Amino acid sequence: MQRLKSLAITALLLAVGSAGAQTVYRCGSSYSQTPCANAVEVQTDDPRSDAQRAAAREGLARDKALAKDLEASRRKDEAAALAANKQAMEQEKLAIARASAARKKQETVVPKKASSATKRKAKPPEVFMSNSTAGSGKKSKTKKP
Repeated sequence: MQRLKSLAITALLLAVGSAGAQTVYRCGSSYSQTPCANAVEVQTDDPRSDAQRAAAREGLARDKALAKDLEASRRKDEAAALAANKQAMEQEKLAIARASAARKKQETVVPKKASSATKRKAKPPEVFMSNSTAGSGKKSKTKKP
């Protein structure tokens, strides 16, 4: 918040230029050269020396250059990630197409006719039933009709 105020004051000072020390008023969250109700007067003179201002400009230039380098690096990384993702998607599509082609090929193969040995009828399963007399617990073997 303090930095925002400083930037606003600096912008106002630049607008005023070298016309001399003019009075600046803070009206709520804005700044003006004309007072408003409940206006607060703001000090606008820059107490920094010429060396301090030059150092601040150099620091700003370094920060801008660093920001530009970081942005270029980020864009390069994003482009590489996008290319890798695109390549992975192409490989996945290729694998899906191959699997689909293999499945179609398998479906079109005509099964061999069963031999005569496998055509024989299987015996019906044997069923075990309990004897209905006297509950002896013995089971008799009977064939299901």
